[in-house]
Amino acid sequence: MALGKLSNWPQTLVTPIERFMWMGVILVGALLALTDTSGYMVGSLFAFMMLAQRVSQPLVGLARLIEDWEEVGASMGQAADVLNRPLEDAANGGLRPKFAGAVTFEDVTFTYSGTKLPALDRLSFSIPPGTMLGLVGRSGSGKSTATRLLQGINREYSGYIKIDGADMREINLRHLRSSFGVVLQENFLFRGSIRDNILAGRPGLTLEDAIRAARLAGAEEFIERMPNGYETYIEEGSPNLSGGQRQRLAIARALITDPRILILDEATSALDPESEALVNANLLRIARGRTMVIVSHRLSSLVNCDQIMVLERGKLADIGPHSVLLERCEIYRALWNQQNRHMQSEGTGHAAPAPTLLQGH
Repeated sequence: MALGKLSNWPQTLVTPIERFMWMGVILVGALLALTDTSGYMVGSLFAFMMLAQRVSQPLVGLARLIEDWEEVGASMGQAADVLNRPLEDAANGGLRPKFAGAVTFEDVTFTYSGTKLPALDRLSFSIPPGTMLGLVGRSGSGKSTATRLLQGINREYSGYIKIDGADMREINLRHLRSSFGVVLQENFLFRGSIRDNILAGRPGLTLEDAIRAARLAGAEEFIERMPNGYETYIEEGSPNLSGGQRQRLAIARALITDPRILILDEATSALDPESEALVNANLLRIARGRTMVIVSHRLSSLVNCDQIMVLERGKLADIGPHSVLLERCEIYRALWNQQNRHMQSEGTGHAAPAPTLLQGH
């Protein structure tokens, strides 16, 4: 919005001047033409109108040129912000431990640049390897911020984040991220075959690896129904795939390297209920042998998590299984009742029972 206001000011300034010029020429010329008896004023009026047009057109062109200049300057500034960011630590430094998946936050506080209130405020928790952890909370409570810190995207925080006891600041970033799998709400599928989209240019991986990841993500059944299977061509934007199919391919892409820690950040929030159920049905099978962190505002997709962490304004409000939080955490209970109000209206008088996810074999 600020950019729009900045780029429109020349046109906003010149347009009234141009209109007043034309109105002035017509009014003054008409008055003189009506009072003139020589017969020459009408011709002079048309000549002056042509002259006014020649004067106003360069002003309009100059205004458009200034607008273009402002837009280019703003675009160059945004590009410079990206290009001038300090480089991350050198890839050849830092620890390279073999991860099991234990995660610990100790008094972690983080504040985004340009804001006063911290996004995370002395957050502390610890989960053992193989835990399925759900993150819930109101909008702006710090759920996605916690996952960004866990990936090492933002490192200007106080406190300690440890993976298997190792301080994350001391771990090699490339090694750290190679042990993570991340699925976001919007995932880009490029032009190419389904196989290429799952492998995503990772060297040393084969079609068998893609099939294994697709089977684990629950994508194999719809891939096999396609005309060319894993060689089916996907256009940019994947218009020939449904939302659920795109997300299952994105999960397969994240699982291709068998990550020790898998993050699903609102991965099912944009899906229809049927597609969401298909993805959720595979969560227990996907979680086997790895740590999973699931960010979701739909609590029904988190009821089978080992632990659910409730955040409120960057602070830990409570952590525990679904049944425990439903009893003792007011924030969680309010969110659950709000999302399941239609179930309660049927006369149960209680919170809707937790749905059961299908466990794969």
